[in-house]
Amino acid sequence: MRKKKDWKPSATFIAAFSAVCVLGAACHFDALIGSGRKGGGGGGGGGGPSGLETLVQLRSDATTPIPVGGTTPEQSIVVRAVVQDTALTRVVEVEVQPVGTDFQGQPTDRSGPTPRGEPAVIQVAGLQDNTGYHWQARVQGDTTWHPYGGNPESAPDVRVALPVALNRLTFTQPPTTTTAGVAMPSVAVALVDGQGNTLRNFTGNVHLDIAPGTNPGGAALGGQKDVNASGGVATFSGLTITTAGSGYRLEATADGLAAVASGSFGINPGPGNHPHFLVQPSNTTPNRAITPPVQLAILDVYNNVATSYNYVVWCLMANDGSPGKNATLAPSGTGRAPNAGIATYEDLKIDQVGVGYTLTCAGTGIHPEISAPFDVTQ
Repeated sequence: MRKKKDWKPSATFIAAFSAVCVLGAACHFDALIGSGRKGGGGGGGGGGPSGLETLVQLRSDATTPIPVGGTTPEQSIVVRAVVQDTALTRVVEVEVQPVGTDFQGQPTDRSGPTPRGEPAVIQVAGLQDNTGYHWQARVQGDTTWHPYGGNPESAPDVRVALPVALNRLTFTQPPTTTTAGVAMPSVAVALVDGQGNTLRNFTGNVHLDIAPGTNPGGAALGGQKDVNASGGVATFSGLTITTAGSGYRLEATADGLAAVASGSFGINPGPGNHPHFLVQPSNTTPNRAITPPVQLAILDVYNNVATSYNYVVWCLMANDGSPGKNATLAPSGTGRAPNAGIATYEDLKIDQVGVGYTLTCAGTGIHPEISAPFDVTQ
């Protein structure tokens, strides 16, 4: 098994370390240099070559050092490096792999452009629980990678060990996307222990509602929102939301337990029920298109825009305001198919002057709607 080379701090390194301290990095000398041996305190990384002076691994707060082989209770770490190079700015790249997976020589994360002599910071996220990782770094553009830690590549530089949770609520049947006003499939919430086992003796009340900050439509949750658990599980049937939107989440709460939010889900609009004038007809002159164009939204029974409605919607004359009651609405502009539930009538023309004209708009499966009155004048 390949061993990483031992490394001793140079005068240049000590100066760089002092610069890191001034800039607010973790000032733990042993942790930073890794003591040049397996199992030493946190850093190890090479001095001098390719402008890479120091390497250190930190908790996600970018302050607390993680010793070589140490554990973190989070699924992310911060790699901090100091670059001394003739270039004004450089980018530091890291490759992080689970122990047992060979390095591929391809960066998995990188810093932003960093001025010479200042610490480059790389956020490494998405690490898995109960997994050890090893990593290496280089300055972007260099071909030589510098393994971290001064320990065998079969040994972890850092291990993720998330804290075992206490008894907690969890969604065993989460909410799913459904249609406005339609009862969603049953939602189930269980009380589980730290290993995920359902606590069958739990019979307490569980309350459900839309989670704070995840209510894009300003909706209310309908149905029975309080259920007593049976065998450790509370099952909610007949829950409804009538306002269409995406990004909804439900939140489950129970006395003495932390609230838990479900995964996100959406509410789709229902079928078209009636039109609604977004832009009412305005006064015009004979044989000239009404401007701005009349525009309709096709709404479902809960007044959500029925985005799937695609039948032609006709706008016809409801009240003929001409003196002789013989005006004509040009047929070429009267029928339009909605786009995502919105129909626009850019060519509505009436051939005679008159006062108090109105339009009626209707289509397959939707109730008619009558416009506000408007006039046609010379």
